[in-house]
Amino acid sequence: MFKIKIFIFLILAYSFLTNNLLAKKIEILYKVENHPITNKDVAKEINYLLMLNDQLKTIEKEELIQYATKSIIKEKVKKIEILKNFEFGGNEQLLERQIDYLRNNLNLDEIEFESLLNSLDISNNYLKEKIEIELMWNKLIYTIYKDKLVINEVEIREKLKRDLESSSNFLNEYLLHEILFNPKQVSDLENNKTKIEKSIQEIGFENTANILSEAQSSKLGGKIGWIKENQLTKEVFKNIKNLEIGAYTNPINVPGGQLFLFLKDKRKTRLELSFEEEYEKILKTEQNRQLDQYSSIYYKKTEINTKIYDN
Repeated sequence: MFKIKIFIFLILAYSFLTNNLLAKKIEILYKVENHPITNKDVAKEINYLLMLNDQLKTIEKEELIQYATKSIIKEKVKKIEILKNFEFGGNEQLLERQIDYLRNNLNLDEIEFESLLNSLDISNNYLKEKIEIELMWNKLIYTIYKDKLVINEVEIREKLKRDLESSSNFLNEYLLHEILFNPKQVSDLENNKTKIEKSIQEIGFENTANILSEAQSSKLGGKIGWIKENQLTKEVFKNIKNLEIGAYTNPINVPGGQLFLFLKDKRKTRLELSFEEEYEKILKTEQNRQLDQYSSIYYKKTEINTKIYDN
């Protein structure tokens, strides 16, 4: 499997680097403030995104180039804003844990992972910088919005107690993907909805999440992961409880905009954690949900105030 995966990546990398982006001399395509983005940067970003989600190989090359360009611009905007508030560095252990998580998620050992990075022209420093930007951005969002988080702990405790008493220690668990979008005006809502649904029909939900979602999960095809029903808000649970596997919801109103949810799979799961452990897990899920929505809102404000030049 590893040799097959490496072969696919090498072919894709060669195709994009040679035919699309590096056939010409290195050129500056955009500037974010004083930070240039070159065609070589875009080629490397494509390789990085393919490593995270090889389903991207199914979309048109021009779309992938546009998506990679948008991804780099977003990363540059975040880094500029982070540096106004924090300094980078001092996160080495956390970065190593995140790299180990990525490697395990790809089902590769250390040697295989190193070979994959080399084949994609991705250095350890490059990978660490990208991970650190996301970690520091999350730290920034938490610092700004921690006092605005609204979590009803009493309600969560009471609901969890009822669930445990009525479920015989079994609950539904949902494997969810998301697409978050924020129409600039109410009149844009239907147009955005139509555009997203058309894209889902053409290239699938996960690829559409990569290209059109404003959520942080976009690089992973909108993947949220397995979520127990007691970790979902009332509004979300109402929209997915009768959803068939492979289907997606209508847009759901959330603080960060409008949210499509895709049900990839569903299962019954046993509650094996203690009450307090389950409670803490639900609290963390709800906190992360709200912070993700604030992250989307704050990024849009930041992008508006950042000078981005088309070269």
